[in-house]
Amino acid sequence: EAVLVAGKDIIVTIDDKYKEKCSAEYLWVDYKNIINVVCLGFRIYIDDGLFSLVVKEKGKDFLRCEIENGGNLGSKKGVNLPDARVDLPAVTEKDKKDLLFGVAQNVDMVFASFIRSAAAVNEIRGILGEKGQHILIISKIENHEGVDRFDEILEASDGIMVARGDLGIEIPPQKVFLAQKMMIGRCNRAGKPVICATQMLESMVVKPRPTRAETSDVANAVLDGADCVMLSGETAKGCFPVEAVRMMHRVCCEAEAALFQDR
Repeated sequence: EAVLVAGKDIIVTIDDKYKEKCSAEYLWVDYKNIINVVCLGFRIYIDDGLFSLVVKEKGKDFLRCEIENGGNLGSKKGVNLPDARVDLPAVTEKDKKDLLFGVAQNVDMVFASFIRSAAAVNEIRGILGEKGQHILIISKIENHEGVDRFDEILEASDGIMVARGDLGIEIPPQKVFLAQKMMIGRCNRAGKPVICATQMLESMVVKPRPTRAETSDVANAVLDGADCVMLSGETAKGCFPVEAVRMMHRVCCEAEAALFQDR
């Protein structure tokens, strides 16, 4: 881990010599065009927005930034550029290899990150090919463009994940609940499965009991019509993974019991 201190400068670089040498002074990212898509004053968010950097200077292969929010930063964390128009392809070369590996392993479904259009879903389906035609594609909606083009994405997908972590950075956090309810409702009407994910019981990463707001969040997702609620950090790196699953199970059972519906 590197300890980032608020108010200090850090160099965000695309120079591969820093790939395995990141520190509190240098941070390597793999998006080679980041220098061109951000402007001075833009914010760079890391690890679901826990860290924020403000761009102060642009160089040939680096950005000098001021650390707004510090803390202990681990490796391989996600980066968000909400102010910029990112030109990353929907499917990278590594994604293609991973998809073909999935076909060879006869997986049941794939979860596609940062889907921005139906064309991206169709591209994935084309890569899966005839051998992978049985594989379901669950599109993760994680940015503004994905929300704007939700109807076409829903039509092309087999299911949807409301991925609130990145979504809450890419769009204003106070609008996430509106996007969540819209997507769940439209999935219900279309008869396609929808998953609500990210930070549902986040405090249970380090604590044995959730907050009351978190249990209400899980219950409200069920009442909204979500077919699945998902734990992530709580079970991937948390101190109380089993307790988190048990708690989510109990909340879901209670919420489902409160629903009035014909079977």
